[in-house]
Amino acid sequence: MNRLALVLVALSLFILLRYQGYAHAGPSPSASPTSTPSASQQGKSSSKPAANQETRLKTVVVTATRVEQPIDQIGTTVTVVPDEQMESQKIQDVGTALQQVPGVNVTQSGSPGTQTDVSIRGASSSQTLMLIDGVEVNSGTTGAFNIANLTTDNLNRIEVLRGAGGSLYGSQAIGGVVNLLSQEGEGAPAATILSEGGNGATSRQIATLSGSEGKLGFSGAVDYFSTEGFHLVNDNSDNLSLQGRLDYHLTDNTTVRGFARYIAANVSLTNFTVASGVPNNPTAHQRTEFMLYKTEVEHKFSDKLTVRTNGYYVRNQIRLNETPFTGFDGSEVDNIPEENRGGQIEAVYAWNRNFRTVSGFDFRDLWARSDSTSVFGGFPFVSNFYADQQQYAGYLEQEGTLLDGHLIATGGFRVDGNSQFGKEVSPSWSVLIPIEQISTRLRGSYSEGFRAPSFDELYFPGFGNPNLKPEISSEYDGGFTTDFGEIASLTATYFSRRVHDLIVAVPCTVGPGCPFGSLAGNAGRVDTQGVEIVPSVTLYKGLNLSGSVTYIDETHVSGTSGATPTRVPKWSAQSLLQYIGNGMLMPHDRVIGSFAMTFVGDRDDITPVGTIQNHDAYYRFDLSGSYALGRKISLVQDEEAFVRIQNLFDRDYSEAFGFRAPPINFVAGIRMDLM
Repeated sequence: MNRLALVLVALSLFILLRYQGYAHAGPSPSASPTSTPSASQQGKSSSKPAANQETRLKTVVVTATRVEQPIDQIGTTVTVVPDEQMESQKIQDVGTALQQVPGVNVTQSGSPGTQTDVSIRGASSSQTLMLIDGVEVNSGTTGAFNIANLTTDNLNRIEVLRGAGGSLYGSQAIGGVVNLLSQEGEGAPAATILSEGGNGATSRQIATLSGSEGKLGFSGAVDYFSTEGFHLVNDNSDNLSLQGRLDYHLTDNTTVRGFARYIAANVSLTNFTVASGVPNNPTAHQRTEFMLYKTEVEHKFSDKLTVRTNGYYVRNQIRLNETPFTGFDGSEVDNIPEENRGGQIEAVYAWNRNFRTVSGFDFRDLWARSDSTSVFGGFPFVSNFYADQQQYAGYLEQEGTLLDGHLIATGGFRVDGNSQFGKEVSPSWSVLIPIEQISTRLRGSYSEGFRAPSFDELYFPGFGNPNLKPEISSEYDGGFTTDFGEIASLTATYFSRRVHDLIVAVPCTVGPGCPFGSLAGNAGRVDTQGVEIVPSVTLYKGLNLSGSVTYIDETHVSGTSGATPTRVPKWSAQSLLQYIGNGMLMPHDRVIGSFAMTFVGDRDDITPVGTIQNHDAYYRFDLSGSYALGRKISLVQDEEAFVRIQNLFDRDYSEAFGFRAPPINFVAGIRMDLM
């Protein structure tokens, strides 16, 4: 706590001294009071420096308030990862893109395709809400979502809301919200093809198509990835991913939208067996099939009132198979299908240019079935259960610009009903104070949230507890963003969160009612506080350096076994050095070079034998470079060659105990824009 207090004092002095300096010298001519934190200011850099200021002015987000709003008018902490940045670094999976977001921790259990969890500010993966085009996709069975197979194809941007998600999104937004937003088709039809390959028999083929014809806008992508992996035994994976979006402008005031995503993935689980002394499993593999469909209608009744309604369907099915092999006579067969369907109606009413009200109603129906049969040590264990749940919620949010634009305030609440545990009310508020004289924005917010128990925690045979209550959270967040003209920026944020009624494994006496020695129970509490520092600076024309440092301090008040969060580093950091140049060899060519560093500090983790130990810190360095001709050749509008190297220095590390991360992985490829 003392270190956090010193950081806050230093930040306060920084603001005070800078304000006094400008009070005497007057405002900087280059300072723009309406400039928005760019992607580089949140750990990202724009791939087009010449248009950087224009891009910043147009940056809008929807996740923080459910409606499009400039990022510089929001009192909560939001990071935007735009498609230009993912393209410039040749990032093809969502996990890699999220690794460079402040306060976000991504943990992959081995090679590509294996279980990959995302957490925000020390919250667990089941306390982090994942959205795809605004649709909740967290598993009803585990409460979390495996992002291993999510690609960046056809994404317009990724928005990350840290904290403050419960009043708009309900359960599982305790740590924050990650929202993947698809590209809207605009302009003349255009297509892109990409092909890449590298070590480990790694290959990826991508085709995209986007554009508009009359009233119809369309965009879509097909992506196939495969690799033999990097371990000697059973480490291959493949992934077929399809995404599409249609926007039909029925009238000037009515738009109909359709979204679709399908994933079919297969991954071998070389370390699936965690029993001590058992060799790598040559047989275990997992198949995943995921599909999402959403239809939305938006109608503008007047200049003041806009109403949108949508319906969606999500299905996720996991099939796992492990057969006996030399040195181990156990086996396991799992089939876990689950579905999530629902709808929403939302109204936005603009009273005038300074006040806006957002209200809505959500309904969600979930079901899951778990069919699992396993044999360990000669003893069979069968885990079969079926569960369903209905969730319904209403929310209201009021936004207002006060004091002639010197204060922007937002307040609201959400009332959730659940067929299993009853009602929860989640209020929140936020304020933003722009100080134009010093190009600084002060932010502050408070929010409450909750996490409903997962089906496994409620009903898993021998462990589940149907009497569980939801986890309850409250969080304070405050900080500032200041711009030093167009050359540099600095964002600093302090947050403090308390979660009580934490669902943990409570020890019990082994017997018929407690076969595993523990049962799920509400017995934990965790207090978390931390600081995020996000600097960005332009070193030279086209050369930008950005990054972030996050410090998290967790106090485990309850002391209950299992309450200690795992895989939460006290210190983490990211940095990105990127150069973008034009006309180096030819008049219209483009060169991009990116060097990224990721640091994850010591953290507690679960070992392969079930104990909790300290997991050593690690560094990872990634390098990418590309060269584009920037000229048309026949039907090809642009040609680009690129190379990407992950784990550049071939460091031996693991993100999760017992699952070694891949060694150096390099790929090279070409990309062509057609039509």
